[in-house]
Amino acid sequence: MQDDRSVAETELDSFHTGQSYTIDELPPGRVDEEQVKQVIRTIAESILHDIPVRLLNTRDGKIYTGAALKKKFEESDKFRSLLILITTESTLEQKLFIREVVRNFFAYVMLSHRWEDDELALTNLKGESVYDLPTSRFHKVRGFCRQAARWGFDWAWADTCCIDQMSSSDVQESISTMFSWYRKSALTIIYLSDVTTSSIQALCSSRWFQRGWTLQELLAAKVIQLYKKDWSPFYPYAPFNHKDVPNILNALQSATGIEKKYLKDYLPSVEYPRMKLTWARRRATKKKEDEAYCLIGIFGLTMSVRYGEGDKAFSRLLVEIMRHTDDATLLDWVGQPSSMNSCLPSSPRYFTDVPSGILHAVPEAHHHSAMSFQFAAKLVYVLNGATRRAKNSSHVHHDNNTNQEPRGDETSAPAAIQAPQIIKRRSSQSPLSQLLENPPRPYILTPEIHITVPCFVHEVQSLFFEPGKNSYVCRANGIQQFSLVTSERLKICIIGHHSPSGYLLVRPWDPRLCYASNLALFRQRLATPFFAMLLERSNYGRFRRISTEQRIVAQLESPPSQTYGVQFLPLQ
Repeated sequence: MQDDRSVAETELDSFHTGQSYTIDELPPGRVDEEQVKQVIRTIAESILHDIPVRLLNTRDGKIYTGAALKKKFEESDKFRSLLILITTESTLEQKLFIREVVRNFFAYVMLSHRWEDDELALTNLKGESVYDLPTSRFHKVRGFCRQAARWGFDWAWADTCCIDQMSSSDVQESISTMFSWYRKSALTIIYLSDVTTSSIQALCSSRWFQRGWTLQELLAAKVIQLYKKDWSPFYPYAPFNHKDVPNILNALQSATGIEKKYLKDYLPSVEYPRMKLTWARRRATKKKEDEAYCLIGIFGLTMSVRYGEGDKAFSRLLVEIMRHTDDATLLDWVGQPSSMNSCLPSSPRYFTDVPSGILHAVPEAHHHSAMSFQFAAKLVYVLNGATRRAKNSSHVHHDNNTNQEPRGDETSAPAAIQAPQIIKRRSSQSPLSQLLENPPRPYILTPEIHITVPCFVHEVQSLFFEPGKNSYVCRANGIQQFSLVTSERLKICIIGHHSPSGYLLVRPWDPRLCYASNLALFRQRLATPFFAMLLERSNYGRFRRISTEQRIVAQLESPPSQTYGVQFLPLQ
């Protein structure tokens, strides 16, 4: 008993006097303090790797980064408490406990706001505190830091002053990881600078909903709080998370057009891409490129940031989405085409709310909202592939079958258009039957952003302008007469003219057509109205899409014949 007391007194004396054991003097099971520090520092490094590189300290109002953040942690009571608590090998093995303590120290709050004319920048701080700078420019950041501190958080992040706008690498990293930063934040404070009353009407009318970047901030943040212009809470008696307030969640859904299930718990993915692009169609960004960059995190993608490229940024985003999904409705848009490829729009604003055509043609029994394009297409291909493998059929090379997909890697195909080597089955099947059994992908991409689209093709026979209606009347082979509105000047052609019109009316292939269980149902769906594109023959065997101001909705004159098939058209 006396021996035990002596050991305890020795340990207590060593703590108060700062005495530490050498490794050789450590009692059995005890660990050296340097070992403990190394474990804690390793865990802190991993946590710092996943949070913003710069943070505002809400207590002193200064910016910290890198080594300064680590130093601040090692000077904290939490670090000292860990050193006192962890003295044995068994306690050192409690990595989850250590990680939780370190994570709580670095818990941070994110700011979501609408940029205004005179915002605080990183260069304005220069080691100063936001609390010491008197100008009104710092009112927003000061109010933000005070609210974060009020809730007990020592760290905060605001995009105005926590990103080095002069560093391209810093901007690239921030844009690429911003969704993750908001997702991992302890709280996101939404500052509504134009809201002065706590009314739902005032909330829904806020210009905060018109900014491009706030879309991903709203979806990424798990916990949010709304504040009015004077930094008073929008809903003072609400739970800590305003997403748990039914009235606020309903208002957010009304203002954004986004279902509550996505607002509450959104997971980044390329599924339902067209729906997600419509979320951004009424939002604006100061820089054209940010129309694409503010959506990167929503789709869970990565892409390089190249300010100065204009609408090519949105084209690159769409191509990345198309590489990961088989959603044919990405071709269904109305407006100004991209300067990179006429098949792509130059902005998300050109995706209208509800696509036409096959979406309405699929019976409810076959249309499930929970089934994504990507999953549905894969399911069709797997089932049809299993059917094909079950048959003992031979294959030969043939170059005239338009229902077969070009071979080769779509991501590495050469820019030059060559006659693809096609595989054709020795079979008496009609082109329609072959499509149903062996459906192609809705588009094929090349590194040069040339897009090959399988289409049902109809040669335009007549095209003339109606001045009174400010539209063109078009007749295409096998298609009912229709009108189209475009700002382009089209070449007039009439029926019976011997030279070709130079225009094609095409129906892009849609994988969901293969939901049909039999050929009769397949033909029935093909006979319904569909979204169509007007193409103009261009150089080198390529085609250019004519931009229109309204969606072209066309319909066959009669049910398709057995010889109805697709052709692969390269668009530029």
